[in-house]
Amino acid sequence: MKGVTIDYTLHAPMALRVQCEVRGFTALLGRSGTGKTSLLKALAGLLPATGTPWGGLAPERRPVGYLPQETLLFPHLTVLENTAYALRGRERWRKARALLAELGLEMLAARRPHELSGGQAKRVAIARALAHGAELLLLDEPSAGLDTMTRDATLDWVMETAAARQVPVLAATHDHEVAARAGHLALLAEGRIVQHGLAREVFEAPASRAAAELLGYENIFARNGALWALQARRIVPDDAGEEFTVLSVRETGTGLHMVCGEAPRLLVDLPDGRLGQFAPGSRLRLNLGAGKRIG
Repeated sequence: MKGVTIDYTLHAPMALRVQCEVRGFTALLGRSGTGKTSLLKALAGLLPATGTPWGGLAPERRPVGYLPQETLLFPHLTVLENTAYALRGRERWRKARALLAELGLEMLAARRPHELSGGQAKRVAIARALAHGAELLLLDEPSAGLDTMTRDATLDWVMETAAARQVPVLAATHDHEVAARAGHLALLAEGRIVQHGLAREVFEAPASRAAAELLGYENIFARNGALWALQARRIVPDDAGEEFTVLSVRETGTGLHMVCGEAPRLLVDLPDGRLGQFAPGSRLRLNLGAGKRIG
């Protein structure tokens, strides 16, 4: 699939310089307020910015499909009418019906938005975004308002649809689960992309503290002149490991969550633990071998 190379500079509502490549389904992972939505709007021509591609083009001239967090379907129009809205000419109805059929949504054609589930509304909004021949699909928090099962099914559908139509997707999200399902991943922090590449490689090898924090590494600590990142779920008890004091422990739906102290202080998730096994003040040996060196 052909990718899209982005090089954009924004000065308002915040300063951003974003350089990355969108290939396949690419997640743009960042905290709230870091500029993810601003970047999508700039790419769609809805915020002033300079850069490539499409810099200087009016929004209606950009081959971009943009879906904000709210689907913004017209409530008084049917699914077919919503899909055809972006089309012009005598063939618009035929093209809209053909697109809905291609995307497996033809059974919804006569419904209005209030008759759709959250997942159905997302799919219809994406169909409308693709209707005018988009070369890049921009999704702002595609998991917003969806339960876990609907989110996963909707993301699978988006990825299959985009791949079949050879349209790259840039999905802005703060949801680690969305990022984990992506093929490519770009991390936005400090007004720039701090790391990007294949999602698996980025998750496995954070390049900085900012990247590790974004990726959900709960433990970041200095040791032997270097910075290390370690996920709580990757720490395992080991009789040959380092000894720590259990500071607190609580039972969760999947095991135990513990805070262990002393050089370094660690958060530990044990999937098979039982509350009676450990108590505050007890000593526990842990294997830290899954840590990633990031500096």
